[in-house]
Amino acid sequence: MRIENEMTKVKVNNEIDLCEVSSEKVRRKIEAALQYARVSYFLRWQEPGFFAKHFLHERTRLIFCVNAAQFDDALMIFDELNLSEKEVKILGNKSKNRYYYDNK
Repeated sequence: MRIENEMTKVKVNNEIDLCEVSSEKVRRKIEAALQYARVSYFLRWQEPGFFAKHFLHERTRLIFCVNAAQFDDALMIFDELNLSEKEVKILGNKSKNRYYYDNK
């Protein structure tokens, strides 16, 4: 027996790229602040390509993504953390993730 309702085929794409971080210390500081403020987030790891990693010495970057409804709360947290532009790059654009729930 299969039960279907209005929510069985809902696209979920309301995440916003909050910031980009490359330091482990800064990542832990941001995570602690977001968790304390009860702001939902997830991390998207961006590995550099072979050429960029070995010849340009680029490091793995972390993108903090938050729900669009909590974006303003997350920005207020960043104001309190006083992080420099060198430590964190604020993005604020729509996430390129395409997730959807499709129960076939």
